Amino acid sequence: MSENPYRLPRHVLPTHYELRLEPDLNSFTFEGRVSADLEVQQETPEIVLNSAEISYTGASVDGVAVAEISLDDEYERATFTLAEPLSPGAHRLEIEYSGIINDQLRGLYRSKFTDPDGVEHVIATSQCQATDARRIFPCWDEPDMKATYQTTMVVPADLEVFTNTAELGRETLDDGRVEVRFDTTMKMSTYLLAFVVGAFEATDPVEVRGTPIRIIVPKGNVHLTDVAMENAIFAFEYLTDYYGIPYPADKLDHIGIPDFAAGAMENLGLITYRDSYLVIDPAKASQGELQRSIDVIGHETAHMWFGDLVTMKWWEGAWLNEAFASFMDIKTTAAKKPEWKRWLTFANTEVPWAMATDQLVSTRPI
Repeated sequence: MSENPYRLPRHVLPTHYELRLEPDLNSFTFEGRVSADLEVQQETPEIVLNSAEISYTGASVDGVAVAEISLDDEYERATFTLAEPLSPGAHRLEIEYSGIINDQLRGLYRSKFTDPDGVEHVIATSQCQATDARRIFPCWDEPDMKATYQTTMVVPADLEVFTNTAELGRETLDDGRVEVRFDTTMKMSTYLLAFVVGAFEATDPVEVRGTPIRIIVPKGNVHLTDVAMENAIFAFEYLTDYYGIPYPADKLDHIGIPDFAAGAMENLGLITYRDSYLVIDPAKASQGELQRSIDVIGHETAHMWFGDLVTMKWWEGAWLNEAFASFMDIKTTAAKKPEWKRWLTFANTEVPWAMATDQLVSTRPI
């Protein structure tokens, strides 16, 4: 581990982040502020963390300004050189910075859609897996460096805003924007953070086993979410019973994104999808479209436990994370629609594909 140049030093570890983001959907930039509670294991003259495409305004540790901030673009790191070495124990790092809302479908990125009335809307959304949380805020962006997170977002009053946890309160600022405060997450990895701002509509929450569940879609499509809600409720109940472990977050939102390269992403409490998995007209949908919806919702819901609650230490373990979630999504679909004989389609399609892939010279052995 220590020989990998892409791995961070292990003697300074985060325990909690307080994050404030102010996205501007006109300039496609954002202002940010992060405060991180740290546990220092041994005396150190510097703090090294991950950072990409971020410009720094200032930083301090325990109220004392850092002496120097240096950036390494190749390894996507920022090094904060301290005026005095940090002693072992608890410390607080505070950083002010700015970033870009890019068009690369990673980090905090921009997208757009046209509603049924022909009005075009611009949104900002995020994709942090695998190593793109560092484009949203400077952080220890490795899966085993878990911490808790509390987010505050400042957005235009006419837009909706969502993140991993439930909204605690909001306040209208002097400039007309709204400051929205969200609850603190469980201890989790940076790659599971999510932030979405834009013209969205949400269903009324349905409380399932004490957890509110919503389907959130681009404006004008909320009337086409009944199939997704039915699938979300079934998957949540089925998997809660299967695991026998309480769901680890305070709510579960499923949100449809117009441009989304990953297909779907298991962000804790705010699962993001290509909107076609959630926006479905049951009168027109084929069995294949209906099956893909429950498959993907089951897959991502399964990750709330296997992946989010229990996480691989490093990305070389991602194969197991995804393989198990794929197994669980087929179990979920088969339980909901046994007449579809989902295990037969698995044998006819996924197994031959997997075997063909495994035969490639480029395939790495497990």
